[in-house]
Amino acid sequence: MYYFTPASDMFETVDSIFIYIELAGVQKEDINIEIDERTIEISGIKRRAAQAAEEYNFQRMERPFGFFKRTFDMPRNADRDTISASFNEGLLEVIISKKTIKNGFRLTSIEIKD
Repeated sequence: MYYFTPASDMFETVDSIFIYIELAGVQKEDINIEIDERTIEISGIKRRAAQAAEEYNFQRMERPFGFFKRTFDMPRNADRDTISASFNEGLLEVIISKKTIKNGFRLTSIEIKD
């Protein structure tokens, strides 16, 4: 299946990671956001008006329609429990808070068995 790739920005501050994706013409109901241990995937569909496809002979068609998908690596310090998203005027904003690390280190103790 063919997917187009919408333009996106990903950046971080001290406290959060931000993802912005341009999705002009997409309905909020047609956007899916899924996370797993390593990635966040944003996908969906941009629908073309059925009338336009049937009634016109296009001379040029540059705007993408159909399925889209973007996959981003999740940083190790991402707090998956605090992800939020908003969609306004064709711009999807995803905010991922970072986990707090005490004293600059995150330690995991592993028991050594005999």
